[in-house]
Amino acid sequence: MDWRQGRQQDIARGAIVLAVAVAVALLIVGARLGSQRFTSPPPPSTPVPTATPVSTPTATPEPATPTPRPQPPTPTPAPIAVTGVDDLYAQDGRAIVCIDPGHGGEDLGNVLVEDGRIVLQEKDFVLEHSLALAARLRERDFEVVLTRDSDTEVNPSNEDVNGDGEVAPEGGPARTEQLDDLQARVNICNLASADLLVSVHYNGAENEFLQGYEVWFNGDRPFSGRSETFATLMHEALEDAYAGAGYDANDRGIGLEDHVVTGPERPGELIPSEMPGAVIEGLFLSNADDAAFIQSDQAEDSLVGAYEEAIMTYFDVYPG
Repeated sequence: MDWRQGRQQDIARGAIVLAVAVAVALLIVGARLGSQRFTSPPPPSTPVPTATPVSTPTATPEPATPTPRPQPPTPTPAPIAVTGVDDLYAQDGRAIVCIDPGHGGEDLGNVLVEDGRIVLQEKDFVLEHSLALAARLRERDFEVVLTRDSDTEVNPSNEDVNGDGEVAPEGGPARTEQLDDLQARVNICNLASADLLVSVHYNGAENEFLQGYEVWFNGDRPFSGRSETFATLMHEALEDAYAGAGYDANDRGIGLEDHVVTGPERPGELIPSEMPGAVIEGLFLSNADDAAFIQSDQAEDSLVGAYEEAIMTYFDVYPG
């Protein structure tokens, strides 16, 4: 090998070394750049602009007007269906009322005593008001029968009307307190085929501070639902009548009791009434305030008007 050939070989080896060095350098630079790619945080992306909502002006709200509550309807008594009773009281176009003025004759009923003297007698007021009521009802085409229409007992001859073999003793208590007189009253209403029995009374007690009105019916009859309806109507009518007249009467409510004229059968002693009814105690004659109202000019119109209103409404619910 001559010197020329040796020189060419040296140049070739130098080029190879240089090429290798360049390649190594490029690898080092690339590695550093790749490392920075994974260790440096990416540049923040440019946010997409969003539309700014147009603000809506807030108006000051007007105060809300409350919606008025509907007033509850005036309750109207609803017919109370009782098996067998509705057939018995089928509408026949007749509205028959039996009015029973309590007491009479020797039986004064409750009284007001002043200075040892009787100044008011129940038997007088119940008869007066019952006659006025009968007249008003007849003007409205009701058929009316009264158990008495004068100042007398209903069984003045003291007969054994109920058939128990007993009569009131002569000179004893007033015969209207006996079952025979009460049975005679019931018989009048039954014979008339009355649709309603109205027993008119005014109260009394030894305690002169007791006062007010009350209505009684019996809850053990097949038609007690109808009796309760009438008792409720009568109670409400009295309440309205006293208020309308400006008298603050004491409300003693509606009660259940076994009165003879409205109660059930008493075997061997009493044949019962055959129609709904109630016993009404208007006010206390023994109380000074109640008695003063009963004697006032507006008393008859107020009290009789209450009976009339209750009876008319009853027959609207249960036509005759």
